[in-house]
Amino acid sequence: MDKLTAYYKQATAALLSFLLLFATTMFGAGPAAQDPIVATQVDYAFDTDRILIGGYGYTLEFADDEHLGYVRDAGIDFLVSGATESFLNACEQNGIGVIAKSYGGLPTYGWTNIDTTPNSPWLTLTPETFQDHPALWGNDLMDEPSVSSFETLAAMMDSYRGKTNGKLAYVNLYPSYANEEQLGTTADWFAFSKEYQRINSYQKHVNAYIETIDSDYISVDIYPLKERADPIGGGSYKYTELTWLKNLDILAEACRKTGRDLWVITQATGEVYEGSSVTRVASENDIRWQAYTSLAFGAKAIIHACYQNGWWDASSHLVTPAGERTPTYYAAQAVNQEIKAISDIYMDYDNVGAFVHNAYKEQHTRIALSKTDFSAVSGLKSDDTLLVGCFDAKEGGGKALMMVNMTEISSGKTTQASFKLDGASAVTAYVGGEPQTLTPDASGNYTLSLLPGEGVFVTAVY
Repeated sequence: MDKLTAYYKQATAALLSFLLLFATTMFGAGPAAQDPIVATQVDYAFDTDRILIGGYGYTLEFADDEHLGYVRDAGIDFLVSGATESFLNACEQNGIGVIAKSYGGLPTYGWTNIDTTPNSPWLTLTPETFQDHPALWGNDLMDEPSVSSFETLAAMMDSYRGKTNGKLAYVNLYPSYANEEQLGTTADWFAFSKEYQRINSYQKHVNAYIETIDSDYISVDIYPLKERADPIGGGSYKYTELTWLKNLDILAEACRKTGRDLWVITQATGEVYEGSSVTRVASENDIRWQAYTSLAFGAKAIIHACYQNGWWDASSHLVTPAGERTPTYYAAQAVNQEIKAISDIYMDYDNVGAFVHNAYKEQHTRIALSKTDFSAVSGLKSDDTLLVGCFDAKEGGGKALMMVNMTEISSGKTTQASFKLDGASAVTAYVGGEPQTLTPDASGNYTLSLLPGEGVFVTAVY
């Protein structure tokens, strides 16, 4: 590809991005759900009054105190993993929960491969045949189902919920970059660009989920960190998946409407770039960025993929196949410490939406988010792009916001922000998990400095 062609393609992509921002702002992402199910709230056998942190994929041969101690020391509360009774025993001893794959006669189904017969073990389960364990948080039912599986999944989840004592039947949804065949939904004819088609068909997919399935959570895996060849300058460059924020926005809106919690499997690992496009290896800032961004949309669980086994380059996982901790482990550990430090105060608030400041400046923020009515913050100023998650206190009239540096993280740019919280009697910012009292200047402006990938939770008392 010559440089003139490359410049032409980049200019065309930029034009489409601006059209996409205009279209999604004016017309929305797609149709609304019809008669969505308000979720039945389950009193779980594990504590949900905190931000939960998980790890995806554990090698069972390391079911010993040393290696499960690594899980605990990393700040991970639970694993999504294969399981045996001896593994669960060891997890119980180390205070670790497990959402178990293919345990106790309940198989984990992948994609559209699901047992629809009346003899399915998920449907014939009884309280007497259910294989429980103190470390068992739940059973993994299916990963990334198509809409065609939703009715069967709904029956299985209802069966499981009615016959177990506070356990979770776990289903994880596709991200928004899945294709229409995977999702089982088709974009409307007026979806003019690839990204608009994605979010339009994805909105229909999520609508079908909340119209059909009664779960008090929605889980998704999103891997937004990419790297590809630079057609103009040579070498490679890092970038962010264009529908990432809209993916979270669609799910957060569905959760708010139906009383569900948002769970997000994030990209803690990846592949080494060797000349072709990859989901890149995540840095500490990358992991932090995804965590705070998810929290800005009200996430109640952050699950790191992959902990030890799964996909991508095994040497980039938190723990290697040989059981050794990697730099990724210590990066995730540092982020987990920050998240746990704000967990108590964060859980005192309900997410009411999110918005982007200077959305046009970054490609990955140009798809408009759902409209949010949040007048507590005003006079927001920054030269760069910010994500602002908006929260109301569960009790009293307090407000909070999660402000995230949304500048393309590969630029390594620190950004400054100023804003007003009119009428607030006390304002606290949690920077790196540590509380700091904010004092306004003579004009009533509060200021924050946000490192690359950093988010700051700000609470306001009135």
